[in-house]
Amino acid sequence: MQISLRQSLFRTLLGGILVAAFLIMASVWESANSLVQQNINQDIAVTEKVLHRLIDDRQAIVKSVSNVLLRSYDFRRAVGTEDTPSIEAAFTSYAKRINTDVIALVDLNHNVVASYTDLFTPNEQLKASTALAAKGYESGFFLINDRLLQLNLYRVEIPTLRYYLIIGIEFDSALLEDLRRLVEADIIISGKGDQGIIASTLVDEQARSILNAQESPSWLDVTFTNQLTYMRRSVTLSSMGTLPVDITIAIDVSEAYQSFTHIQLSILIFTLIAILVALGFSMILARNVSGPVSNLVNAVNRVAAGNYGAILSKPSRLKEISALATAVDSMQDSIKHREKRIRYQAQHDVLTGLFNRNYVEQYFESQINSNKSVQVLAITVIGFRTINDLYGYSNGDTALKTLAERLMRWPGTSARLAGGEILYISESRLDEAQLETLKHILEQPVESNLIAIPIKIAMAVISCPSDADNSEELFRKINIVSDEAIHTGQWCVHYRADLEARYVRRLTITTELKRALASEQSELSMVYQPKVDLSTMKVCSMEALIRWNNAVLGFVPPDEFITIAEQAGLIEQVTSWVMRRTIEDLSYFRVKGYRFTVAMNLSTQDIQNKPLLNKLVNLLTEFALYPSSLELEITESDLVADASLAIENLNALTSRGFHFAIDDFGTGYSSLAYLKNLPVNTIKIDKSFILSLATDENDQQIVHTVLGLADAFNLKVVAEGVEDEVSMNILKDWGCDIAQGYFISRPLPRADLEAWLENSPFGE
Repeated sequence: MQISLRQSLFRTLLGGILVAAFLIMASVWESANSLVQQNINQDIAVTEKVLHRLIDDRQAIVKSVSNVLLRSYDFRRAVGTEDTPSIEAAFTSYAKRINTDVIALVDLNHNVVASYTDLFTPNEQLKASTALAAKGYESGFFLINDRLLQLNLYRVEIPTLRYYLIIGIEFDSALLEDLRRLVEADIIISGKGDQGIIASTLVDEQARSILNAQESPSWLDVTFTNQLTYMRRSVTLSSMGTLPVDITIAIDVSEAYQSFTHIQLSILIFTLIAILVALGFSMILARNVSGPVSNLVNAVNRVAAGNYGAILSKPSRLKEISALATAVDSMQDSIKHREKRIRYQAQHDVLTGLFNRNYVEQYFESQINSNKSVQVLAITVIGFRTINDLYGYSNGDTALKTLAERLMRWPGTSARLAGGEILYISESRLDEAQLETLKHILEQPVESNLIAIPIKIAMAVISCPSDADNSEELFRKINIVSDEAIHTGQWCVHYRADLEARYVRRLTITTELKRALASEQSELSMVYQPKVDLSTMKVCSMEALIRWNNAVLGFVPPDEFITIAEQAGLIEQVTSWVMRRTIEDLSYFRVKGYRFTVAMNLSTQDIQNKPLLNKLVNLLTEFALYPSSLELEITESDLVADASLAIENLNALTSRGFHFAIDDFGTGYSSLAYLKNLPVNTIKIDKSFILSLATDENDQQIVHTVLGLADAFNLKVVAEGVEDEVSMNILKDWGCDIAQGYFISRPLPRADLEAWLENSPFGE
């Protein structure tokens, strides 16, 4: 049967239109479905990031508030005095600030001391605190009584570590509901395995249905069955360590798929109308719709892969497509700026603009791996904490930024490690003159807020790879050399192999001395060396000397461990121990009927420590002794270190009845006018002038001069280091008052001293 050309064309065009319409609908359906799926996945990813950020922000608030609490004088005093009501009052105040009920104070054994929550009871051992301290974590998640808590552990140092502060955030229904409103997604917290739902913003039955679903919802499921409408994703929180629970975020995708359904129906109707209107119009419309959508999907995929650029090659005539393209453009610009900022923060110190430790470690390793020789300078600002305390943290920050600016003018790589510690790797090796020039530049006073802040630095110089060929070894040796520079007062110290042994010994002495002072032991002991009055040839006094025989180090000379104790802040404990033991022994000899006095040494720090001197007075009162029973010896160099303060404190003690002697006289730098102003009764000629007195004419002249000087100032003279009878007779003939030395007796423990007093011709 023949048909007309018109019918043939109509049929052909009709078939082409139908095929074209079907293909267009299929293409648009596939593209739209893919776009919806990607948008849903992106929403889930963004929701997960927002949840991470919210938890991190809340953690930052907790940390900020905890820092305020830990620096609070009232709180530290309450903790130091174990004032539980004050501690609990502080907890109540700060709990309201961070909207939490979980605050507790635990001791070093992780037993609860005070608690602001019903989860912990006093004297209960907190396993979560033990776990955090053991792993060195500051924060972690724990499941306690079927309640999920994020616990934060902070050290309470008064001034050393004595307690831990626990601040927690409970992930209860109220908190989850707040999070749901912020992230616009439901949150499900469930136990590991089959332990059930712990907390959720959904009803338990619905939450279990979502968790038990084997696959993600599809358009058909949502549109026709309306059963599986949630897409879920587990939250790892990898920065928090292993979680005791599973955290799942669930987003209702029904609205997204309903929108997709409306789009499909609209496209179908539009296609039918287009078939009736015109074949060409249908093709143009399909091209205008499908083309930009496909380009936009591809552009979004490129952005997801990290390839940033123009979203559309040319503007779309469709407003929605243009608006979406503009939004994606804005999103990728924000991502680029954020990545740039994160990359900068990952490599730089925010305060000074210098590189940070992480970057400089990588830089050092790259230099070493390239077989380059580098000179590393570790620059330490001496007393940086004191600068903050005296001038304020703002001025301290200004000083540090000024130092950084000065250092950045020198060619090389600089990094701030921590506090006042800066690392500098020069482009070329600096000689001693250049190092001294750099020191001079860095030590110029810093002007800040009309204040001139003095700066003093110490440099540790490490030559690599000969001294260190990896970053771990480098930083270990930096600590050793910097410690040597600070403790010896040298402004520049180069690494030497022997410094490690000295550093280790110093650490060992500090550790063992702390242990010896803190425990009941027999390592520390007191010995006494008799002094003889040369006019009566009888004992008149004893010098109290401390001795230390350590199980690890053996005998440690007093000069060595006393110096380290002063540097490590242990001298007050050492002096307190010596005070009590000396006064106990003096009381013992008073009961036995002996009337001699005892001379006890004080350091510079002891002279400046008024509470310690008050403790000395209280001990004398406790044992019914008078201040005149003691003679306090201070070395001449200690007095010269701060003459005005020394004179002030010595006058205060003299008014209470104490007598003072200048030890090692002749080794300092005092003048006659200075000696005249000191409230001292006795001077002790250093043993270096006495040991060879019988044969050395120069020593004889010096001793004779000192005796004449003492007579002019009406001071008693003690000669220490008398080793023979000839020297003793010379001193007696020249008018010396008291002799002390091995010729009379070596330093003796109390029992041996008692026997010596009974048998020696010098005994009372």
